[in-house]
Amino acid sequence: MAMVARLIAAARGSQNAYDMFDEAVGRLLGSNRTDARCADIIQRFGRMTAGELASRAGLSTGAVTTVIDRLEKAGIAQRVADPKDRRKVYVELTEFTRDMVHIIFEPMGIAFAEGMQGVSLEQIRAISEYLEFSERMSRGYAEILQRHAPLGESDQKDRLQRAKSFARDSVKFNKELVKSYGQEPSEPPVPGKPLE
Repeated sequence: MAMVARLIAAARGSQNAYDMFDEAVGRLLGSNRTDARCADIIQRFGRMTAGELASRAGLSTGAVTTVIDRLEKAGIAQRVADPKDRRKVYVELTEFTRDMVHIIFEPMGIAFAEGMQGVSLEQIRAISEYLEFSERMSRGYAEILQRHAPLGESDQKDRLQRAKSFARDSVKFNKELVKSYGQEPSEPPVPGKPLE
């Protein structure tokens, strides 16, 4: 149990540190947290439609349109028409952002590669399985919580009831989640994807 507690504490600390880093990167790029998260999604998976971005970011189509407008205004992303179908529009990062990402993340990549030199393939597999499971868990809980979040003003009693409803709904999700431990991710691990 002590090792499990250590793992949970390390995961929470790591998440907080990533949040701090992401916020700092966003400030350097000239964006807020949500916009920076969307830019990260585009960087990870390559150019995509606004609908794809909304789905991956857990945003409404209206909200993601506003995000894309802000990303364009900041010079972080741009809309580009599909050369085969001019009605279809993709969002992609600008050359400025690609350069910034390379400059900012290259030292981290070097440090990570050097730090992982003594780690075995089995250890890397175990770490990857844990992180993939953790991502599925966080995404699933976020979706359930969003369904229970109040749309307007709400007092503490109402919020407590909503939290209890979330806990009940999460029981079924937990059963499916636990079965997924160790499964390969549904997304490719390599950043970017070709145009269809």
